[in-house]
Amino acid sequence: MNKEFEIFALNEYKNSSFDILSFYYEDKKYWLKKARATKSSLSHKIYYKLFKLELIAPVEEKSAKEALVFETNKLIKFKSLGIDVPSIIFKNEEFFVLEDSGKNINSYIRKRDAKKEDINFYIKESINAITNIHIKNEYHGGAQARNLTYKNQKVYAIDLEDSFDERNIDLKTLQFRDFLLFLLSLTKIRAKVEIDYENLINKYIEQTGNCDFKKRLNKLAKKIYFFIKLSKVSFIRKRLGNDVLLFFKLFDILYNLKDDI
Repeated sequence: MNKEFEIFALNEYKNSSFDILSFYYEDKKYWLKKARATKSSLSHKIYYKLFKLELIAPVEEKSAKEALVFETNKLIKFKSLGIDVPSIIFKNEEFFVLEDSGKNINSYIRKRDAKKEDINFYIKESINAITNIHIKNEYHGGAQARNLTYKNQKVYAIDLEDSFDERNIDLKTLQFRDFLLFLLSLTKIRAKVEIDYENLINKYIEQTGNCDFKKRLNKLAKKIYFFIKLSKVSFIRKRLGNDVLLFFKLFDILYNLKDDI
């Protein structure tokens, strides 16, 4: 990109307090993302120690500059593998700029008036995108619907800064975590549409060949079922964060599918 663009982007960076922002240059939309450190919250670490679940393993702590290098390298690698990600237009040690890749999937499926056929379409396209990452022997790291975007009949992966200690958590588990994070994000849909989780799981298995997925779901749901029941107790619910409640809601659904899986 030309020098004028770099100067324009630098001004946008300096004049905004937001970590992620959009701007227009010569009638084209771009996204600027500032370098920001990655780490898990104390509560996240406590839940991990309490439940001993690899799925909620804390992310690796990285400085802002380390996270920027990690994410931009991952974007480049994904693109080389044929995984749909937005192109990097400019980067330095403080921020990078991406081409626009459309609105995130949440904006399509979380509207109260969203139609069932539209929700099913975007979920299907998102599963295809996650599957493509996994069959290339990679993982997203934060595969919620908010970290997938849609434009020009493609779903793009964004926000790839999270990494994990791969000495203690293997690729299959990270992929398992990816897909469960996506399922978890579907519990936030506000329209009165029933999600067929079993069908989604079967579709993922068919496309990836990860045939142990159902068995792992069943085992995990059984392992934490006592806590699922506790989460339904009124005075306990009031003390749990919304993300934790959604986690238990999903696994309650998966537990009740156990005879079918």
